[in-house]
Amino acid sequence: MREGESIGKFYGFRDIGYDANGKIAYEDIDKNGVINTNDKTFIGDPTADFIYGFNGVAGWKGLELSVFFQGSQGNDIFNLSSVNQTLDYGFGLNMPVAVYNSNWTPTNKNSKYPIISRTTAAQISSRFVEDGSYLRLKNIQLAYMIPMQKTSLKWVRSLQLYASAQNILTITDYSGFDPEINTYGGSNSIMQGIDHYSYPTAKSVTFGIRAGF
Repeated sequence: MREGESIGKFYGFRDIGYDANGKIAYEDIDKNGVINTNDKTFIGDPTADFIYGFNGVAGWKGLELSVFFQGSQGNDIFNLSSVNQTLDYGFGLNMPVAVYNSNWTPTNKNSKYPIISRTTAAQISSRFVEDGSYLRLKNIQLAYMIPMQKTSLKWVRSLQLYASAQNILTITDYSGFDPEINTYGGSNSIMQGIDHYSYPTAKSVTFGIRAGF
C-alpha cells in the first residue's frame, strides 16, 4: 500500500522476456545492474474502472424473453493458478502439455514459457497479470403464458411455462476459468483479484411452471 495509490494494487517485478539462459528476465528499474526488491513496482490494479449491468424484456403473443447482462471493465487479475501450473518446477508438480510444447530452448527463444529446470522460476511479476474485464450473460429466460380461456382448467387462474439459463455466455480475454473471482478475502479485503484455483461460477438451466390459483 502506498499513499496516493489504489488499495490492493499488485506489486512485483516487470517481466521483460528471457535472459541468455532462458530464465525470466525482469526490468532493472533503478539501473544499478542488480535485480532486487528495489526493482519492484506496481504491476496491476484489481479495481475496475466501472462495473455495469443491463437487462431487457420483449414480449409477443404470450411469449416473453428477458435477459440480464453484467460486466466489469478495466480491472486486472493476478493469475496465481498459472504460476503453479507453469513455473513451479521445483515443487515437483505436473505441468500442462503446453509447457513442454512451448518452453525456452536455444533454438526456440521466443517461446511462451521459460526453460524447464529443477528449480522454481516463480516470482510475482507482470507475467501473470491479465485483463480481467468481462461481459457475462447472467440470466436469460423464455416464458410462455398459456391462454386460460382456451383450456378447461377452471380452477387455475394463470399458467406459465418457462425455461431459464444462468451464466451460459462469458466474453473475456482472461485465460483462467472465470474472470468473476475473489479468492483471497471477502468484500472488504485488500487482496482482491487474485485467482488461486477459484471455482468457476456454475452454469445452470432450469425448466418450470408457474401457476396462479
